[in-house]
Parts: sequence; structure tokens; C-alpha cells
Amino acid sequence: MFSDLPESVWVMLFALMSSYAVVRIIIPVVVRVSREKHLMDEPNNRSSHTQKTPSLGGVGIFAAIAIVFTTVTSLTGQQNQAHLILPSLVILFFIGLKDDILVIDPYKKLIAQLLAGALMIICTDIRMGSLYGLFGIYELPYIASFLFTLFFIIVTVNAYNLIDGIDGLAGGLGIVVCVTFGIYFYMAGLLWATALCATLTGALASFVRFNFSQVNKIFMGDCGSLTVGFVLALLAIKFLQVNEVSPHTAYVQNAPALAIAILFVPLFDTLRLFIQRIASGRKPFHADRNHIHHFVIDSGFSHLQASIILCSTNAVVISLAFVAFAQSSVTGSLLFLGVLFVTYLLVVRRKNPTAKPHTKYSKYYVSKPVAAKELQREPVN
Repeated sequence: MFSDLPESVWVMLFALMSSYAVVRIIIPVVVRVSREKHLMDEPNNRSSHTQKTPSLGGVGIFAAIAIVFTTVTSLTGQQNQAHLILPSLVILFFIGLKDDILVIDPYKKLIAQLLAGALMIICTDIRMGSLYGLFGIYELPYIASFLFTLFFIIVTVNAYNLIDGIDGLAGGLGIVVCVTFGIYFYMAGLLWATALCATLTGALASFVRFNFSQVNKIFMGDCGSLTVGFVLALLAIKFLQVNEVSPHTAYVQNAPALAIAILFVPLFDTLRLFIQRIASGRKPFHADRNHIHHFVIDSGFSHLQASIILCSTNAVVISLAFVAFAQSSVTGSLLFLGVLFVTYLLVVRRKNPTAKPHTKYSKYYVSKPVAAKELQREPVN
């Protein structure tokens, strides 16, 4: 039976298992070094954990992408656009790593994200070139396409970063999104994108195992969430770009609504947070315990249960979207998603979710306190 599988399937399985193995090997080393050098995430009054925990899980995830993805695409001759995304990933990984260790100004993180996004668009020409007839607009001028794509990257990266608040959630959502895009890109014959999905799926599956571990527990950290969030944004943009051309085997007419549905939980929750914070007179990035995962946890569910609930919800929304929206009109489906969001906004409400202000220190525990105005950022956990 297995001998009948196409060679491309074996390549994807190799990418999946190899990335799993790379993370499995690297994470215990990262955990040991983090403990010896005191590079630990210290709990605060908004944390969902109670013990100091290493938060450099992104080191393993980035290593898996850098090693496995580049190797697989080189061996299969699919490296045309693939290798050109690595400079952007390097920028985000190192800015996230610095933030995990020393804590940096969020505006510096934003600048790094803008630089990484712009570099990716220029080098690969992966961008949103059409609005699919929304407001009567189809093809976009290059400048508008560039800016619109850059905006989407920033939104997606930060949405994924903000959803990383409990064990298993960011990793689980990343797996759901990668499996969805991976199946689609394989059907569309885009093997380098399929290999990227397979690589990240294996890496995240291995990471989640450690995320729940009692012995080698580790968090993803900003070095992981920024890197993974960027890859998910890249996959969503490529999904949109593929469906801008003439109909093909895996063509979907309504790619914009499907892309939003695939990223349902992080995008909807981030938008809800910003609206509710602004409505209550607070800054959009004012940290609190108003995330959807806090809502579920405070309802009596464990981290594992909450992550399964939210990842399953995202998977159900994706399935329904492909059934209902794939070939429908863009305007009508986006209107439906708007109604769904308003319902979500009204249902998920909490009383006084703000947390008491606190002073955050470098994770070395030897540096001076970070200025209060620099602390308006979301915790990793």
C-alpha cells in the first residue's frame, strides 16, 4: 500500500518527521542552558503559569525551518522562492530572541516586522495583487498591493503573538492552519509551500509535546511566535495570490473569506480585544486578561482542554467556510463573517479584565526595570 504513494508524499513525510526530530533534539539543550543561565520567564499577575519556565522554544522551531525546509526544497528543486523567505525569518527570530532575553521596546519589534515583511515582498513578490471584486476592485497597483500585504503581515504576526497565552494553544492553532494550507497547496501542485507547511507542522507538534512536559517544559517565546506568525501570514498571502490567476485544479473563487476563516481564532480575538479596550478608554495594546483563552480557562477548563476547544473551533470554522464560501461571492461571505464577528464580540465579554500594573525586569534578573511605557505588551504566557 505504502509503495503506491507518490514521491512527493514521501518528501513531505520526510520533512514532517525530520522537523519533529530536530525540535526533539534541540529543545532539551535549550531548556538546560536556559536554567543554567537563568533565562527564564518569571510569572506575573497576568500569567497562566506559576513557576519560572524557559521561554526560548522558538529556537528549536526556527532551527527546524532553517535546516529541514531548506534541505528539502534544495533536494527537490523547489528553492526558487523558498530560500528568499529566510532573511525575513532571521530578522524576526533574532528580534524575538532579544525580546525574550532582555525585553525591548515594542516599537522596535514593529520596525523589525515592517522590515521583514517588506524584504519578503521585494525578494519573493509574494503579495496580495487583487481585492477579488470587493468594492468593485480587482487588480491593485503595486504600491497599494505592497502596503496592503505589509499591513496583513503585521496584523497576522501580532495576532498570533497575542494568542500565545496558554500551553498548547499557539502550537495547536499553528498545526491546524499549516495542515489546512498544506493540503491545499499539495492539491494546487505548489510543493515548496507544502514542504513549508509539513516542516512547520512537525516542528510545532514536537514543540507542543515539550510545552506540556513536566520535566522539560518550555514556552514558545517571541522568537517562536514572531517566526511562526510570519510563516502563517506568508502562507495566507500565497493562498490568496494563487487564486488570483485563472481557474486551476484547486481554484477557489472566494479566497479572502477562506483566508480569514483559516486564521479565525487569532484574527477575531485580536480585533475583539482592540475594540473592547478602545471602547473602555484603554490603549489597544494595554495588557489584560481579556483574551479568549483566559475566558475559557477562567470557566474551569485546563490548559489542555482550553487549547483543544479553541483549536477544534478553528478547525470547524475552516471546514464550514470551505463548504459554504469556496465558490460564493466575496462581498456576501465577508458580510457574513462580519455578522459572526459582532456575535463573537457580544458573547465574549468580561467584567473589569484589567490587570494591576507591574514592573517587568530583564529575564537575566540583573538589568534595570524596563520603563513603564515600554510595558504595554502582551505576555508570552
